[in-house]
Amino acid sequence: MTRVAQLDSLALDKELYGQFWSEFNAVFNTDGHKEEWELVVNSLVFVCATRFLPQCDSSSTYGSALSGVAFRCRKRTLYVVTILARYVWKKITHAVFNGSHGGDQVVWLKLYKWLELLYRGCDVSNFLRFLTADGADTRSFLSPLYRVFNVYSTRLVGDGPAGISDFYSNSVFAGLEFQNRQLLWNALLELFSKTLLTKRGLLPFARRPPRPRSGATFKTVCPHCESFPTNPYQIACCRANYCYVCVVKALEWSMCDACGASGALTAKSVY
Repeated sequence: MTRVAQLDSLALDKELYGQFWSEFNAVFNTDGHKEEWELVVNSLVFVCATRFLPQCDSSSTYGSALSGVAFRCRKRTLYVVTILARYVWKKITHAVFNGSHGGDQVVWLKLYKWLELLYRGCDVSNFLRFLTADGADTRSFLSPLYRVFNVYSTRLVGDGPAGISDFYSNSVFAGLEFQNRQLLWNALLELFSKTLLTKRGLLPFARRPPRPRSGATFKTVCPHCESFPTNPYQIACCRANYCYVCVVKALEWSMCDACGASGALTAKSVY
């Protein structure tokens, strides 16, 4: 069981809870009791996601099961460290910063900041120990809260010959293959646009045959867009009047739509 799999389990659970909460919050108005509603939604997701997972002397969430990670604890303990602890911390934060403590507000703020600083220091220390942990019998804890409740990670044991982590591995490999195909497709499109769709590629073969035009038409109709020339420019090969944008395209492609001439074309402003 790798450290990456353990960190991936946290990221997958966070994404799962966030997705359900964002969908629920978009449909229902939760401004009055936002934390309580979020606790209810996350609790339902936790119960539904862990109900049918294998429990072989361990507990697991949906993200940890996909990553092949389990936790040596009871399911209610895992619920406390993953769902309930975040709710309690949010309620404490709101209670401290809402300014309803009167003269003790400064004292509560200092205590809150001290506790937060202490937890962050413990979190850094725990993460360093998590990275340096080695050996099959070494217990690894994902956060100080996991360490307090003695919730440590272990390998998830599947029911069949292929473990649940195989689904996660196959999903990762499928995502990498999809990205590789996207990169190859983008490279082919860039090659196609820079080589074939140029004046040295397909454009010389896509010339429109010149149509018979009178002298008045050469002055009043743009050969490219067939509209009245806006900010007209006169091309030197056949003295047809182009719009400014159209003459820029004709000079860039080295092809006149009026007479079919190609090469080093030039044009000058009529006014």
